[in-house]
Amino acid sequence: MILFFFLVPFILFILLYLLRLSKNISKLIAVFIDFLLIGGIVAYSVHGKLSIKIASGNAVYFWDIIFGIGACFIYYILLNYLVINFPKLAAVINYVIAWVGTLIIYGITFILFYGRFTQLLNNYDFSIIIQIIIITMLAFVTFNIRKNIFVAQNELSR
Repeated sequence: MILFFFLVPFILFILLYLLRLSKNISKLIAVFIDFLLIGGIVAYSVHGKLSIKIASGNAVYFWDIIFGIGACFIYYILLNYLVINFPKLAAVINYVIAWVGTLIIYGITFILFYGRFTQLLNNYDFSIIIQIIIITMLAFVTFNIRKNIFVAQNELSR
C-alpha cells in the first residue's frame, strides 16, 4: 500500500513529462522539415557555384552548412514578416509547407516500414485519393501547430 502512494505520483510525473516532451517535439518537427529542405536545397545549389570558390577540402562543406543556416534564418525572418503584415498569405504558405512536410514524413514512414505506399482500397485510384485525404487531415494538425508557434512568437515580440 505504501508503494502505491509513491508509485502513482511518479507515474503521473513521468506521463506529464512525456506529454510536455511530445509537444516540444511536435513543434520542432513542424518547422524542422522546411528548414531541412531549404537548407539542403541552398547548400546543394551553392556547393558547386560558390563554396568551392571560397574554400577547398573539407572547408567547402562548412560553407555549405553556413549558407544553409543563413537561408533558414532569412526564411524564418521572411515568414515572421508575412505572419505580422500579411496573415492570410502567411496562412496559405504555412498550409502548403505543412502539407508538403506531412507528405514527406508520410512517404518516408511508409517506404521505411512497408517498402512502398500500401494500397488501402482494392481500387488503386481511390486508394491514392484516400491517402491524399489522410495527408490533408494530418497537414491540418501540423498547420495548427505551425500557426500556434508563429502566433506565440509574434505575441512575445510585441
